[in-house]
Amino acid sequence: IAELLLRDGAVSREGLDAWAAYGGLSRRSLTRMFRAQTGASFNEWRQRVLLMEALTLLSHGAQIAGVAQQLGYASPGAFATMFKRQFGQTPSGFFR
Repeated sequence: IAELLLRDGAVSREGLDAWAAYGGLSRRSLTRMFRAQTGASFNEWRQRVLLMEALTLLSHGAQIAGVAQQLGYASPGAFATMFKRQFGQTPSGFFR
């Protein structure tokens, strides 16, 4: 599951329950296995995958609003808030 998330950031929008069903696991089993094998919770890992995808898109000149929409954020502001929480600055500040 972690490898699939890394290969295709877009699939990372699926929730924990969907991925547990995909793996034939209970939600709790997937949660435990994910942390044991990656050192992060499913949501932390998924967030990192989305951040890597965002960095790639933004570094190639994509607009913040488009990246936010493509990655499934409710608004560019929600995306910018998450980005700032992780990197300490907004996406535009990060790439200046």
